[in-house]
Amino acid sequence: MTYRLLAIAEEELAAAATWYETEAIGLGGEFLDEFEAAMKRIIQSPNAWKRVSVRHRRCLFRRFPYGILYSLSATEIRVSGVIDLRRDPQRSELRTKET
Repeated sequence: MTYRLLAIAEEELAAAATWYETEAIGLGGEFLDEFEAAMKRIIQSPNAWKRVSVRHRRCLFRRFPYGILYSLSATEIRVSGVIDLRRDPQRSELRTKET
């Protein structure tokens, strides 16, 4: 199964990686590595993660306080958001109403 990031998710991912890189050199890359590791977990077991709405699930990063908001189709995983859980823990539930 493949995954596709919606434009808003791409923006959130890039912004978070940039912010972490300003905090410490190399940390942005580590953040992106953690994103890829979380996506591998989702691809391996797409239905294993917490359901936050009828269509959406959320997988948490292990190292960073972020979650991936996604939905499933027969052919792909659609990533709707890369959510900073420190800023607004309810954001993933709010986003599901928008997408």
